[in-house]
Amino acid sequence: MKTKRGKNLAKTKISDDLRTNRARLDHIPFDLIPKILKGLPAKSLARFLCLSKQYESIIRNSDFMRSYFIKSSTRPQTQSLIFTCEDKSNRKRHFFSVGIRGDSSSYVATYHMKCLLHWYTTVAPSVHGLICYGPPRKLMVYNPSTRRSVTLPEIDSRRLDIYHYYLGYDPINEDYIVMCMTKCRSLVPLELRVLTLRKNGNSWRMIQDCPSDHSPLPLDICINGVLYYEAYLDTDPFLQNKHQGVMSFDVRSEKFELIRVPETAAEFTKMTRYEGKLAVMSFKPAGLSCTCRIDLWVLEDAAKHEWCNKVFALDLCITDWYLQAFCLTDAGEFVFGPDTLSEPPFYVLYYDPKKNSFRKVYIEGITKHWGETVISIFSGQVENLMFL
Repeated sequence: MKTKRGKNLAKTKISDDLRTNRARLDHIPFDLIPKILKGLPAKSLARFLCLSKQYESIIRNSDFMRSYFIKSSTRPQTQSLIFTCEDKSNRKRHFFSVGIRGDSSSYVATYHMKCLLHWYTTVAPSVHGLICYGPPRKLMVYNPSTRRSVTLPEIDSRRLDIYHYYLGYDPINEDYIVMCMTKCRSLVPLELRVLTLRKNGNSWRMIQDCPSDHSPLPLDICINGVLYYEAYLDTDPFLQNKHQGVMSFDVRSEKFELIRVPETAAEFTKMTRYEGKLAVMSFKPAGLSCTCRIDLWVLEDAAKHEWCNKVFALDLCITDWYLQAFCLTDAGEFVFGPDTLSEPPFYVLYYDPKKNSFRKVYIEGITKHWGETVISIFSGQVENLMFL
């Protein structure tokens, strides 16, 4: 535990560092400063906000933030991961991120935050650099790059159960939205509320044409301005065999579309991205045979409900037979990981189907201290300068 004197020394050191950085930058031509700042990590830019109003205006400029994100998302050999671990005994979920760069085989995870565990808590993917998390009555949107968050207004839900919530992004208008499904405890029809994140305040609004003939489920992903989420297409609670499908929500037009999945894909367990398209995935574990099977259905035409099926059968090493397939990277690699936490080492396994090759990446800092279960692993986390 730090003493008061130790805290004061730490603050003094940070202040000295900022003054040193400002003295160095004062000798650099102003037109070169934005180019230099674009090469720095987001956590460094968050500190540079304290240097002067001039640097703050540069970093908070929308054009600078946009170009910084583009550079971050297209940076070669960079693929970060977001992990969600669950501690059922303490009813908590914990979030980590790992920046995978180059060909290194060992990294240290960054711990971000925790939230209360609820049965209707959505598994949180990263959407354009942000994630949505928290108990339904205290939803937050968090930026792992800047480690800042905003708490959303509480929904007047004295009569309502908050069912599921999802985060979406419109790349044309550059708007983030949070969509929240609610329903009355005694009634089936859903009510849909949407909140658009604004700098000058946030408020929920009702969407009137929410389809009532489906029940939302936790899996979701946002691709090119369209939010896809898993759903049962029949709301009758007495049906034994409910049909699993996908609902799409266009973030800009706020229109819903039902997308049916093939019967052979009706028990998919993951949503991911494959070559820029929506894909649903089911996974048959290797077991002692060490041969696992991945069935991937890629959406080709949403209006016609057309999917393309791809099957991958691969042999895992005897020491990796227990791993699960969690997602795909933008480069087309499958990411495998354990579904339970144990003693170190913790690692993920990348499989490249084009090269039929594996690579193992060890990650320090994710242990059973944080719980028993790995709920999700998502790829594609990039640095974003949205200071919420």
